[in-house]
Amino acid sequence: MPLVTLLSGPTATGKTTMAQALEAAGALRLSMDEAQWAAGYRGAFPPVEVIERLEAELKQRMTDAVEAGRSVVVDLSLTTRDFRDAWRAAAEAAGGSVDLVVLTAPTDVLWARIQQRAGRDGPNAFTLDRDALEAYVASVEPPHPDEHARVVVTG
Repeated sequence: MPLVTLLSGPTATGKTTMAQALEAAGALRLSMDEAQWAAGYRGAFPPVEVIERLEAELKQRMTDAVEAGRSVVVDLSLTTRDFRDAWRAAAEAAGGSVDLVVLTAPTDVLWARIQQRAGRDGPNAFTLDRDALEAYVASVEPPHPDEHARVVVTG
């Protein structure tokens, strides 16, 4: 049964780094940051309808891969229970087993990582200011016990 690894956590927790390692081991890596970049959104958030379209495209790619027997790693923030449940349901409906990995780090560590990205270009160099980071971290819904998440502290 193909494995779908769902990565959850705010920016700079190491989701892309973990996703790239799983990709190197053979999983198909799906990245919302890269999908947004490819759609021409660089340094700005796309409109909601674009996000919804890109998410639907990524879910379809996941479904196709799982149905073909391939493991997938989903590199999105997945910071709410509803969002995680929707991806879990789609993966299971396609025949995959799900591993939810929640990455976390102290806000000061996240901020230092974001500052290291300053001036870099590319889809995986997302930056935001300190106030936005703190609001983002505060909005994250921790996993519930019945989600059976693996929590990985990255800093």
